[in-house]
Amino acid sequence: MTRLSFRIVVSAGVLATTLAWAPFRVAGLPRQSTAGATAGLPSTKNGEWPMYTADLRGSKYSPLDQIDATNFNKLEVAWRFKTDNLGPRPENKLEGTPIMAGGMVYTTGGSRRAAVALDARTGELKWIYSLDEGLRAASAPRQLSGRGLSYWTDGKGDDRIVLVTIGYRLVELNARTGQPVAGFGKNGIVDLKEGVIIGKDTQIDLDRGEIGLHSTATVVNDTIIVGSSMAEGLGYRYSTNAKGLVRAFDAKTGKQIWRFNTIP
Repeated sequence: MTRLSFRIVVSAGVLATTLAWAPFRVAGLPRQSTAGATAGLPSTKNGEWPMYTADLRGSKYSPLDQIDATNFNKLEVAWRFKTDNLGPRPENKLEGTPIMAGGMVYTTGGSRRAAVALDARTGELKWIYSLDEGLRAASAPRQLSGRGLSYWTDGKGDDRIVLVTIGYRLVELNARTGQPVAGFGKNGIVDLKEGVIIGKDTQIDLDRGEIGLHSTATVVNDTIIVGSSMAEGLGYRYSTNAKGLVRAFDAKTGKQIWRFNTIP
């Protein structure tokens, strides 16, 4: 059987996949058990890319070896997915890294930071999730599509996509349908601005409060770890800024497990 390897390339507003051919089995489609990889869990050893940096070690490495110096110049575009309509205006700064698990490519795109699921073989759009956050997104310090998504699974069929929105909400989606997971937070959403303070104990404004994130959440076992970011640059002229923090949430329920205050 012919093996089909995927190489995902991101450019401004376009997600493209290149392919190469070799006489082996299809990698990752469907997922196959491989020595060293836990059955039911996505892994680069299965031909997948389940995390922003490939794995928790941040190796950014895949053992797939079909594409090398001898055939790189023979790659052809298999499909393209344009993100121009994933928001009120086109985005010209697409910087995310798609993830791939179970034969599906998951990524963010567009000026609304929509989450999309694409068939890795054909590029067919399977679902899209987009949240119009209005003033909250317009006031956010980190705009556009961000760095991408995260993936959680129990290894038994409960597979979820983890998204941090422009307006600093943590969203969990069913990886197969794109629907919010009802049992996570409030109807699939945890408001990350809740609990962020200014000064000693003043809750920031949920719409205009300056805090956000364009990085992906880090998933470790059943825990989702989320950081925070402010506006870029050093132009602050006041001392009453929102205090940055790092929090961990239960991947199944959205309940906060712990928080680390970067400023006491």
